[in-house]
Amino acid sequence: MSYICSHCGKAHEGLPTDWGFKLPDEVHELGWLGRYRRCRHTSDVCTLDDRRFFIRCLLPVRLLDADEALFHWGVWAEVDEATHELYLRSWDEDISSQARAQGRLANEIPVTPDTLGLPLEIEFFADSERPRVWLADALQHALALEQRHGISDKRHHDILAELGHFDGQPEAES
Repeated sequence: MSYICSHCGKAHEGLPTDWGFKLPDEVHELGWLGRYRRCRHTSDVCTLDDRRFFIRCLLPVRLLDADEALFHWGVWAEVDEATHELYLRSWDEDISSQARAQGRLANEIPVTPDTLGLPLEIEFFADSERPRVWLADALQHALALEQRHGISDKRHHDILAELGHFDGQPEAES
């Protein structure tokens, strides 16, 4: 099986191992005119009303049936202004030695309800590598459990099916 990547436009073998959100949910819901008036955003950072700050991150989940493979949710984290500014100032620098920053998940992940606002820690890396987010070990939310324990091939397939990845694709012949 192969798929066409929405980012690069090329065909890739296997199933997608990344699924992301283009904007924080609250910003996306504003529509084009609201975003024009109230936001500044790129594919990596976003501000809303010059009072709320977001950075794009990856939330990794281990794929149990594949050696060292990961599924990544491309999510937005709402952070304080100081964290947002640190990230912007350090775009081309190695800030991996910085302490993890605190934030909140700014997307509702449809396959695991009630994710909007979950507390998280943000781990920074070298250069312009996208930060990773980690849900608290004490958190018993389904997404936190999947991040800690990993997911099976079946769960990976079920996630993609629920997200509509297979909609409109020709059915396999038997």
